[in-house]
Amino acid sequence: MGMFRPTTRFLFLFILSFGVVTYLYISYSGLRNSQKELHQYKDSAREFTKFNLNKTAEEDRHPSNTTDEGEDTAVSDVLEKDWERLEKEQSRRLATLKAYCASQPETFRSQGLLKFQLLFFEKIKTAYCFIPKTGCSTMKLLLYNLEHNTTEKPMHKVNRTSKDKKHVGINARRLRMLMDYSKEQAGLRLSTFKKIIVVRDPLERLASVWLDKFVNSEVRKSWTAKYYQELRRSTNQKPTNKSSQGTGGGKHNNTQPVSFEDFLTAVSKHTMYDVHWESFSKLCLPCEIDYDFIAHTDTLASDIRLFLKKNNVTAREDILPEHQLRRANDETVFGDVFGQVPREKIMSIRRIYQEDFDMFGYSFEEDLAKIDKARG
Repeated sequence: MGMFRPTTRFLFLFILSFGVVTYLYISYSGLRNSQKELHQYKDSAREFTKFNLNKTAEEDRHPSNTTDEGEDTAVSDVLEKDWERLEKEQSRRLATLKAYCASQPETFRSQGLLKFQLLFFEKIKTAYCFIPKTGCSTMKLLLYNLEHNTTEKPMHKVNRTSKDKKHVGINARRLRMLMDYSKEQAGLRLSTFKKIIVVRDPLERLASVWLDKFVNSEVRKSWTAKYYQELRRSTNQKPTNKSSQGTGGGKHNNTQPVSFEDFLTAVSKHTMYDVHWESFSKLCLPCEIDYDFIAHTDTLASDIRLFLKKNNVTAREDILPEHQLRRANDETVFGDVFGQVPREKIMSIRRIYQEDFDMFGYSFEEDLAKIDKARG
């Protein structure tokens, strides 16, 4: 039997077949690897996109307040569109005040209160008229820190066991007032300083005063005792909270909580006076003083940042007011507080604060509608 000798044709076909099989194997393996790599790329892309979306959402919830050097900045978390919105709102507030003042006849108003309420901060060239219960402690502390380049904290944030235990609250500090200047000195500052006022819905402010001074705080008893006789006179000695009932020995109990209705009665009859519920128009003379900036209590954090930006004042973020969600005023103020008072009693205070409503674009009618809605 002879040895097999492959012909040239056989060798050619064998090599061709082997090459085809090898090519198909390599192609199939490459396709599997390519598909595997493609899936890996897609998975990586999905993870990358997911990471960045989550990172963006997290940054939206907690915007960074630091620069590359890690130092706090006052405006790093505010977008340009936010500045435009704030600028537009500020222009509206100023226009509302100017339009109201232009519609009123010129009358002489006493500056008896203004000389105590208008504060001056020389280094930052700012004049601030403070109105109690509009965030004035926050404003005083901020301007004091800017003036003296300090970072003092509000009293409620001071650790009494630390080196801060000798900390003096801002309301105990002697700040420069209008009364400290001559007429010429005051005129110069009023014409060159930035002038800011902070206001609040007048009915909200009244509710805040009552809750803070006559209901919830440590000073409740002293305030009730201080105005007890005035409260009795305004209610014909028949306070609705029955605080005039004797406690023995013919003496009256003057430390019981004052009802909101009694408080409104005393305010409406002018038998009880205090700057904490005096009108904006009498405290700060908005038509006589040409204020450059109007801030609102409920938007104080963003308003102050705009005020500083407009006037090129640099401030550390940790001394600025914190951004806070607006509390549910419709329920707490217009429902729980005003909702318990007869409608005619609320109407009796309208004439006292109507000018404040009109000057700063608030609406007594809208507040009254909220109260009626809260009553059900």
